[in-house]
Amino acid sequence: MFFSALFALTIAFPRPGLQIPYVEKCYLSGAVDRGVTNILVQGKDVSVYRTGGWVTMVDLKEGKNTIKIDAGYLTTNYVISVAKKPAPSAAPNNKKPEYKKLPYTDDFPRALVAPDDPNGRIVVIDPGHGGPKDLGALSPHGYGEKDANLALSRDTRDFLTKLGYNVIMTRDSDIALNLHERPRVSCTNKNVIAFISIHHNAPNYNVDPRKVRYASVYAWNDIGSVLATNISEKMTIALKDDIPNKGVYKANFAVTRNPEVASCLVEADFITTPEGEEAIWDPKRRKRIAKAIVDGLDKWYKGEWSDWRESNPRPQH
Repeated sequence: MFFSALFALTIAFPRPGLQIPYVEKCYLSGAVDRGVTNILVQGKDVSVYRTGGWVTMVDLKEGKNTIKIDAGYLTTNYVISVAKKPAPSAAPNNKKPEYKKLPYTDDFPRALVAPDDPNGRIVVIDPGHGGPKDLGALSPHGYGEKDANLALSRDTRDFLTKLGYNVIMTRDSDIALNLHERPRVSCTNKNVIAFISIHHNAPNYNVDPRKVRYASVYAWNDIGSVLATNISEKMTIALKDDIPNKGVYKANFAVTRNPEVASCLVEADFITTPEGEEAIWDPKRRKRIAKAIVDGLDKWYKGEWSDWRESNPRPQH
């Protein structure tokens, strides 16, 4: 079982030795033995979830902060290092970042291959993060987002395959990948119709994870936004009575800046609360989200192909 291991007391976030940017509050998460119902953090009572996971906000100042944690019979002093408070800027920088396409992509959307092409209909699935250093966000038990991304990506691949799509995974094991190289395969293979990067979210240091938990999809340009919208609509149905779906956002991510191939990034849930951690590793729920992603892509592809075919009729011989 996923939560079968016992922990006397572990701290998942912030990681030991990590210096965080200057904040006056930060979330602290970890796990204790099952059966412990509450702990004290900075003298305040913190409830423990049934899995042993917990999360709370702590007050901080710049420099070293010693956080006292009482977990039943065990007391520990956990050190969090905070960077110096930045000097106030004389003039705020309101300049928006310039969005630039990936350097190896074409400037215009490619024509989609026909649904009946046996070598076509390739979808690239990109499980975010990976390797020994890039864990992504951490759950209260210290499980890396990289593993949750890979599990959801594999389920997504399986559903796509059942519908007759061909799938390329940017990784199918725990390996490190260059961020800007992940989308390259979608440009070097002419039969790729879409690129989807799979992730699980985490809030900023000073945001309480218990107040932020939802799904969302990100895209950069028009072709990516149409794909993202179709996926988001299906996710809203799949996540009904579970967590809210915030819809589609515009984002200047490396994996979305592709004018040639429809690309988007899915944030399926927040991994940083005990409830989110438990839900993300529920195989039935994970398959439901994977199927929503695939159903959204399938709806988009069939609609987009039909629209393109009508405007580009085959020549008569």
